[in-house]
Amino acid sequence: MDAAKIISPFALSAVLFVLAYLSSKDSNSGFFPIMLFGIGVILAIAGVMAIFSDDKNKQK
Repeated sequence: MDAAKIISPFALSAVLFVLAYLSSKDSNSGFFPIMLFGIGVILAIAGVMAIFSDDKNKQK
């Protein structure tokens, strides 16, 4: 379960980066690629925070 908590934000972030790139190829897409890229960055930050966060429910 810990691996899924760490991997899933990065996987979703990578998918959003690819979608942002593909939608930027269309000249009529407007701000949609920027929005996808922004959401991808937020998910990548969430993944980094999940890696470095201490789980308070873990027993020592």
